[in-house]
Amino acid sequence: MKSLNPTIFLFLLTLLLPDFPNSGALDSLLQLPRSGKRVRGRATRALDVTYFGAKGNGVSDDTKAFVNAWNIACSLYPRSTILIPGGNIYHVKPINFAGPCRGKITLKIVGTVVAPGDPDVWLDLNPQKWIYFHGVSHLVIEGGGTINGMGEKWWAQSCKVNKSNPCHHAPTALTFHKCKDLQVRDLRVIDSQQMHMSFTSCTRVVLTNVDVIAPARSPNTDGIHISDSTKVLVQNSKIKTGDDCVSIVKSSSRILIKGVTCGPGHGISVGSLGKLDSWAGVHDVAVDGAFLANTENGLRIKTWQGGSGFAANITFQNVLMENVSNPIIIDQYYCDSQLPCLNQG
Repeated sequence: MKSLNPTIFLFLLTLLLPDFPNSGALDSLLQLPRSGKRVRGRATRALDVTYFGAKGNGVSDDTKAFVNAWNIACSLYPRSTILIPGGNIYHVKPINFAGPCRGKITLKIVGTVVAPGDPDVWLDLNPQKWIYFHGVSHLVIEGGGTINGMGEKWWAQSCKVNKSNPCHHAPTALTFHKCKDLQVRDLRVIDSQQMHMSFTSCTRVVLTNVDVIAPARSPNTDGIHISDSTKVLVQNSKIKTGDDCVSIVKSSSRILIKGVTCGPGHGISVGSLGKLDSWAGVHDVAVDGAFLANTENGLRIKTWQGGSGFAANITFQNVLMENVSNPIIIDQYYCDSQLPCLNQG
């Protein structure tokens, strides 16, 4: 009987856990965008969502007001700000913020934005998205406010919580697709239905001072998920979830994770890669300065059997761990399935 080919993955991994030189060389190598001082320009036009009819009472549907504010902001040049005021709770259904836009937009979230608590709201809608940004350049999201995915009912019906339930997708709280020159800072994202923040096909992204929080029991609630993206910096952030704090998957490169606190959760992962016999490549990833506590894993690379590709130039340094079950793990037999995965070795 002809044997199946084993997983073909090349790993070039550098583990530099003790004292090493500062990370300036890594910054230079990855050529990441900077989130430093701003250039002064023409006056910014401020658009308060309450002017567009948002009630902010936690009950009324404020989706239309958010969409109308976005459409106006997207039409303005050279820059505009959408304000979501503090002291209020804004109930928002699945929503698309589409680009390209004429100018630069700042979305200033000071209040709290909450999702519908009932999964039935997503019937006949895309079940994988709640707040969706796509094709937007030079977007800044800031303000110190909160994005609340209200994920409890989604978690309860997950097949990972109740194995008698069928496995279905659940929404990602914040999805960024094909966005460039993106900054997300001073934001709190909690209790997502599934993943909290996802970046797909994005370029030049900076996340700073972001708190991502969900219970350890919440299934598949990755904190920050990066796919098909390049030049991404995640810094000075705290991530406490029921899955990977940061996951970096196919066709991603020049990723720097710096000054991040992780736990509870499943650690910081490259992968999974190669599912369903696919090809996947990830390169130039650095974790420089992290504290992981009470996590299932620490630093992990995970690939499925039957896949092919590579994970190259992966650097872990200046990492402190406490009560971590598997501090460093390279798993070429990854299997996240209700049924056992056949051994292809």
